[in-house]
Amino acid sequence: MSTLTKRDYQDNGLSLANFFPNLESWAVGFDRPMRLLDEMSNALMGRNTSFPPYDIKQVGNDRYQIEMAVAGFTKKDLKIELHNNQLTIEGSRQTGSENQDGSYLYKGIAARQFRQSFALEDHVKVIGSELRDGILNIELERDLPEEKKPRSIEIK
Repeated sequence: MSTLTKRDYQDNGLSLANFFPNLESWAVGFDRPMRLLDEMSNALMGRNTSFPPYDIKQVGNDRYQIEMAVAGFTKKDLKIELHNNQLTIEGSRQTGSENQDGSYLYKGIAARQFRQSFALEDHVKVIGSELRDGILNIELERDLPEEKKPRSIEIK
């Protein structure tokens, strides 16, 4: 199995529709999620998404948690924004005063800016966030309206 590169996507016009050519014959209403997945895959093909490292955990049936390692960043350095089901976390440290405490012989703690985005399903809400011990925790919960929950249909 070969690995697709950004060039493959650009040169060959690949999209998720190439991998699911008959989706419309058995799935109704998946055009929006497929478009979103297509946009995400195109965006990710050229971006290094490994910094900062993060975990996504399911902590209940409808609860999730994003844990992001942001050592050296303070609350003032971080920005969390939710817009159109896109959760974006940005980090930007002030670099002017970092050498006042002395000269570094080795600097291994990353202080570079970052921007990490996550696509949220329509009914997933951000409950809150907390920064503790260099880990940013973002709590998420799926809240399906009653009309979206499974129900039995009576046959007449």
